[in-house]
Amino acid sequence: MGCRKGKDENKPKVGRFRCKKCGAASKNKGHLCKPKKIKKEDVDGE
Repeated sequence: MGCRKGKDENKPKVGRFRCKKCGAASKNKGHLCKPKKIKKEDVDGE
């Protein structure tokens, strides 16, 4: 799948993935161009 251009597919929560390039969040690693697993310290307000 191509770049999501910063549009989140799902809410960014611990255990999901965020694209390093555009910042989009997704449950599926394969839906992002440069996925990185979201850790507790990466999520704002939780």
